[in-house]
Amino acid sequence: MIVKMKKITLICLAAERESSLEQLRDLGVLHLSHIKTPESADLNKARAELALATTVTNILQAAQKENQTTAPKTSSAVTAHDAVELVNTLSQRKKESSDQLEALKLEKAAIEPFGDFDPSLVRQLAAKGISVKLYHSTDKKPIAPPEGTQLLILRQDSSGQYFALIGKDEFTFDAPPFSLPERSLSIVEAGLNSALANLEQIENELVDASVHLPAILDHSSQLSQKVEFLEAREGMGDAGKLTYLQGFCPSDLVDKVNAAAANNGWGTVIDDPEEGDSVPTLIRYPSWVRMIRPVFAFLGIAPGYKETDISSAFLIFLSIFFAMIVGDAGYGILFLILIPYFRHKKFPNAPPETFRLLYVFSICTTIWGVLTANYLGIDYEMLPRIMQLARIDWLTDQGNSMSLSLFIGAVHLTIAHVWPALKHGRSIKAMVQIGWAGVVWTVFMVARKLLVEAPLPNWFMALPAVSVLLIITGLVMKKQWMDTGLLALDLINCFGDIMSYLRLFALGIASVKVAAAFNGMAGDLGASLVGMFSGWAVVIGVALAAVAMTFVLVLGHGLNIILCAMSVLVHGVRLNALEFSLHIGQEWAGSPYNPFHWRTTRLKTAEV
Repeated sequence: MIVKMKKITLICLAAERESSLEQLRDLGVLHLSHIKTPESADLNKARAELALATTVTNILQAAQKENQTTAPKTSSAVTAHDAVELVNTLSQRKKESSDQLEALKLEKAAIEPFGDFDPSLVRQLAAKGISVKLYHSTDKKPIAPPEGTQLLILRQDSSGQYFALIGKDEFTFDAPPFSLPERSLSIVEAGLNSALANLEQIENELVDASVHLPAILDHSSQLSQKVEFLEAREGMGDAGKLTYLQGFCPSDLVDKVNAAAANNGWGTVIDDPEEGDSVPTLIRYPSWVRMIRPVFAFLGIAPGYKETDISSAFLIFLSIFFAMIVGDAGYGILFLILIPYFRHKKFPNAPPETFRLLYVFSICTTIWGVLTANYLGIDYEMLPRIMQLARIDWLTDQGNSMSLSLFIGAVHLTIAHVWPALKHGRSIKAMVQIGWAGVVWTVFMVARKLLVEAPLPNWFMALPAVSVLLIITGLVMKKQWMDTGLLALDLINCFGDIMSYLRLFALGIASVKVAAAFNGMAGDLGASLVGMFSGWAVVIGVALAAVAMTFVLVLGHGLNIILCAMSVLVHGVRLNALEFSLHIGQEWAGSPYNPFHWRTTRLKTAEV
């Protein structure tokens, strides 16, 4: 449920600006909407410090990850500020060393084919009238040196020939000479080794500096709160000796603001949000729906304040889509076995809602797999009798499966239209939505007729006639002439939206076929390996076959599970976040409710 908000304007004395903000932060219920763009020297400095601390945190975490180390929980008596400066200096030195190393690598690559020599000797010879010039030719034909010069082949490889021409005084050759290097190869290699050693030392120092990571994280948290406080202060409006701010508060928490205002001598104006206000969205989920929150967080979507909280429908249908796309009871059971391991061993700090959602997905997948008798792609005839008896034969018919996918789509999109119709009550908008629900079922029947030759009921023609009439009447009454003109295109789009639910059938079939294909590959490989041996050596063949078959099965089913997961993410989520959302009018234009409050460690007033 999207919580109703109140728009609050809070007025206080300008001299009490900071103390009022501290009290407001203690209250922790008001989502601030700045009166003016927050800008000041203090704020810019705090933002720069926070950006640097964040960068340093990322550097240390990357250093830990590269070296597979964990930051100690205690550090030396170095302040967090000094630790940030230390790591920043090391980072700059690392960049300089990395740039130097790349430059030396390029220099070495350029001169290495000519061998190790002292360029100063070549310059001394030139001063005495003896010219030494270096060349590189991609042509592998013999080189004809100019008259009066001597040819010295230095290297030949796949890139061509590297050679030197030596002659008295100046001479010309039909190719541009290679620029004489400033240093010898041995000096460059020595510099390269030194740069490598220096870079390794810096990386070790960064790993050692990770001892300060906990302090820097706490420092970053405090800086974040400081920035938020300064933004709130600088974003307030001024009116002589008074200052004021605005924000949004859940309607059931307004009493807290009023009580704080009475205690601190603030003036308050409480209104309903106006058109054009950027109202934050606060959703209070029912306990059974709360598990869908990680999906919304992963997708980075939130309904707008005036939109609809569709989380319950999202959860129910995404679970159905997951089950139909994965479609294998064996996979579902495997998920149920692995979830506790990942929850307690690999991701102990992950939100519990994530694992609850995975349990629901796995149970739905198992149930669907049992009803369709899909177990790791094993042929139906090879399954135990009890597994065969649990199958619903109607679901295994291709035409029925396609009809079911279309039916689920029709139900899904009908909810998308009936929901706002109930919300608007007896109104023109509700009439239009009911008309679109009728169009959805019209499209469903036409699609079944085209795909599986299902007969149309005798009363069929009345459904599209009444539905379109309701839509046109509503649009005309609301004077939405543009929408009326585009109605034909919208009807075609509706047909495409219903047809898009066939992907549930197609992806489910693909999952089963891929699993069966890998089973067949493993079986053929095992049979061929066993057939290569005879007599007592068959034991070796059986052992090899077991290893090879296990490898193919693990690899194949693992790949199939990954493909299924990607399909759920791409297609299962799409049916909710796109098709369903378009029909219900959901734009996902919301910004989350983020009240001004203490987040972790409190800052002292002097620090702010």
